[in-house]
Amino acid sequence: MKKTVLFILCFFALSSLTRAQDFRNPAQTAFLEKGFVRIGEYNSTSRNNVGASSFLFPSGDKLVTGLHASVSADAFLGGLKTLSSLYSQIDYNLVSYGWKGSRGFHTVEIGVKENSGLSVPKEVFLLLKTGTASSPYDLSAMRAFGNLYGEIAYGYSLPLSDKLSIGGRAKLLVGLNSVDVLTRKFEFSTTEQQYVLDLDADIDLTNRNKKINTDEEGYLNYASFTGKGRLGIPTGAGLALDLGLVWKPFRGFTAEASLLDLGGILWYYGNGGKSSGSYTFEGLKDLGMEELKEENIGEKLRELRDEVLGVVRPKAVNGYCKAKAIPLTAKLGASYSMPFWEPLSVNATGLYTGYRFCAPYWEARGGAEVSLPGIASFGLNAGCGSYGFVWGVRSSVNFLSFQLYASYENGVGGTIPYESIPLKANNKRLVVGLLYLIK
Repeated sequence: MKKTVLFILCFFALSSLTRAQDFRNPAQTAFLEKGFVRIGEYNSTSRNNVGASSFLFPSGDKLVTGLHASVSADAFLGGLKTLSSLYSQIDYNLVSYGWKGSRGFHTVEIGVKENSGLSVPKEVFLLLKTGTASSPYDLSAMRAFGNLYGEIAYGYSLPLSDKLSIGGRAKLLVGLNSVDVLTRKFEFSTTEQQYVLDLDADIDLTNRNKKINTDEEGYLNYASFTGKGRLGIPTGAGLALDLGLVWKPFRGFTAEASLLDLGGILWYYGNGGKSSGSYTFEGLKDLGMEELKEENIGEKLRELRDEVLGVVRPKAVNGYCKAKAIPLTAKLGASYSMPFWEPLSVNATGLYTGYRFCAPYWEARGGAEVSLPGIASFGLNAGCGSYGFVWGVRSSVNFLSFQLYASYENGVGGTIPYESIPLKANNKRLVVGLLYLIK
């Protein structure tokens, strides 16, 4: 009973916050009669197709990782994906301004985006767990990346009729920082005593304010830097497009489609390196919950980093440029207002997003929403995605000419208490923002 009451309270607390009009589809503004100013929208997304429950197992009165001798290989490896992936994105819209033109609707936006991801093939854990002699193993699917860039956008939407509108948004992208590890060769060989990694990869790093020094042989020395570590002048530039369409064939029904972030950035990698070498280690079979604590895992990772960099020595290369795509998102949606009470509507949405073959994701949702114009709105949705069941809640509230909105979407599975580490595969998204409607 207490949990039910708590859920209801949380739902109505969220209802006092979010969903404003969602203008991510650039065609949605075409039918607006008034302008708006959007202030400081925060949009955070995190995804993982495996969780901590796939790596932690009971052993007596404690928890150990799947690499522990008490955990069978079948029990550990059977719960892993072919490719374990993590992805996160933060989209912070500093300000947006929209106004009605003679025919269409104009918008200008300024924002900052960060995205990062990691993909690890299942064979990595197979080798760590079993040390089989069937080697070498090709692990070239492993990759890691992280980007930070600014956006300056101009959008225009046009109603072709009272039932159809189209829109587009052109974005100037300003690269701030980028890290990208691309492997051409990534093989493991095993013996009874140790694992050996053979690597041939590009390690692309940017930051014009901080330079990684090199040793006498021309190898990057990650322990030696010159310059300040803060963000410096732009390290890349690019373009992207958002395209959208909204169709209202009859009263109460709306269908829409959009393609977002079609484009990329030409990065200047001033701290780039090419790695070719071998790394030998014995595995982490005794790693348990004690080592997962924050004060211990940091030390373990630093030790592993120092050992890796001591063997896998990236050869410094002169500054060079590479064009790389940004995460692309495709959306479809439809909604229908109930003829017996138009404030109540049902809706369905579909989404696909991916970043250069790392952490691709899809989902389909259905839901219902109650919208009282000029007062508030709230809705619930549920469906399935790449990682299983998903649900969400969204709402908004109006006061004077302001609209405060928020939404929260999640999968099912919970987190480790006090750690916020997902127990299972998850897709989490939080949006909070403020809209001022110009009279």
